[in-house]
Amino acid sequence: SSGINAEWPLRPGDPRESGKFSLLGGAISGSFLEIQPSKSIQLHWRFQDWPADMHSSVTLTFKDTGTSTELSLNQVGVPQYSVEQIKSGWYKYYFNAIKMTFGYGSSTL
Repeated sequence: SSGINAEWPLRPGDPRESGKFSLLGGAISGSFLEIQPSKSIQLHWRFQDWPADMHSSVTLTFKDTGTSTELSLNQVGVPQYSVEQIKSGWYKYYFNAIKMTFGYGSSTL
């Protein structure tokens, strides 16, 4: 076994502007606000247990450095009671997984 989990937590859903997505069995859902190929993705993003009208805004920015790609994440509008859970989730399900899969990556968030 390669050790890579075949159940990647992101199901792309409908990856186009205004398309919907779901993560982690529906615990997280949202929509794509803007997609700039090779540059950035902006999302409305929410936990299932947040009030129905509450969404945070997530921006993923990609920068080609010539020898690698830098990924920056900015998430705003998160209720204080969810900040640590969200930060932990980004590390656990995405940044640490990238680091383990490819053998490199930054641990700053």
